[in-house]
Amino acid sequence: MWVVAFTLGLFGSLHCVGMCGPLAIAFCDNEGDTTSQRLKSGISYNLGRTFTYSILGLIFGLLGSFLVVVDLQKVLSIVLGILLIFSFLLSYDIDQKINGLPLMRTLYAKLRLGISKMYSKAKQYHPFTLGAANGLLPCGLVYLALAGAVASGSLIQGMIFMSLFGLGTIPMMLTLILGFKLLNPKMRFQFRRVLPYVTLCFGLFLIYRGVVVGMPEELNFWEMLKNPLMCH
Repeated sequence: MWVVAFTLGLFGSLHCVGMCGPLAIAFCDNEGDTTSQRLKSGISYNLGRTFTYSILGLIFGLLGSFLVVVDLQKVLSIVLGILLIFSFLLSYDIDQKINGLPLMRTLYAKLRLGISKMYSKAKQYHPFTLGAANGLLPCGLVYLALAGAVASGSLIQGMIFMSLFGLGTIPMMLTLILGFKLLNPKMRFQFRRVLPYVTLCFGLFLIYRGVVVGMPEELNFWEMLKNPLMCH
């Protein structure tokens, strides 16, 4: 599960480059900064995002723990996986649908207003604070990761899942901040197209996990790889 969380962040961060990359550059690339200063700002900014993701992981992991108590974790994992696969097959825009809900629209309008004010006075805020605020912005990739936090079935595991997811996004985001001139706008737009395929792969994983939870070890593919049966 932990490898999946980090991999989801690592490959999904190609989507981040296209969506929130320009914002990260604006916050971390002040005029006259040296490479080491941009690196320091970039690390602080991305750790701020990861901190927010960890808190969200706690919340959604707690929700998942309730589902374990009522024995619905497996069902939820399979249902979420099926929904993600259908969203891929039908080109269903997760961002647009979730953000279109009245409550989410109101919430994100206030968040955007607050972050816009922070952007206008970016030099007055520490990059960690800016990153933590950015972690609350609507993002289809984060929604996918939160589905994984719920499926983890534990408050602590949900937090760890989202922490590793956040850490997985850092390499690409740092590369963008330090060498963004190498990535033209057209290339960043192309990167945004990766999210549907990440959605498909993660949907398949959630279905697999829902099926194998509680399955005897000899029928669990990954457990068999780790502990192969030996003939005597």
